[in-house]
Amino acid sequence: MTEILTPPLTRPTGASPDSPLAVLFNIAATSARLTLEEERESAETTAADHIYTAYPDTLGQAVDHEAWTGYPAPRDSAVQPSAVTPLDGGLWLHHTLTADADYHDALTLLVPCDCGHGYVLSLLEEESDLLELLQELCPTGGRAVHSGDTGGRYCASIPAT
Repeated sequence: MTEILTPPLTRPTGASPDSPLAVLFNIAATSARLTLEEERESAETTAADHIYTAYPDTLGQAVDHEAWTGYPAPRDSAVQPSAVTPLDGGLWLHHTLTADADYHDALTLLVPCDCGHGYVLSLLEEESDLLELLQELCPTGGRAVHSGDTGGRYCASIPAT
């Protein structure tokens, strides 16, 4: 059976309706984007999969795969969908994919600042990075301690509000 496509919504100037480019334009115009809910679910699944494969001895054991909350990508933006999960004590994990050509996983640990004014972000490249950071955070109860500044309005963290 022969498949029939509807005439293209947009066609290159001077091109026939059955030209390869016109057919491709038609396919692009009629293909569906992921819905916002599908983007959220995909972000949650991608985050859970990443921690189970890249952090099997730490986050893979501590974070439930259903703990993630997904967020769709902002429209007309190079930002990818993302997901977050709380770790308790004010710490959060944020997962997204990089917008470069390779789409690598990017996992960030958000640690509340000791002064209470914001968060310090740490990009985690691998499980050893997480273990090293956790060893630094154990004595402070999971707070990022200022080194060299006095906190307050001079705090170098990302504001909490």
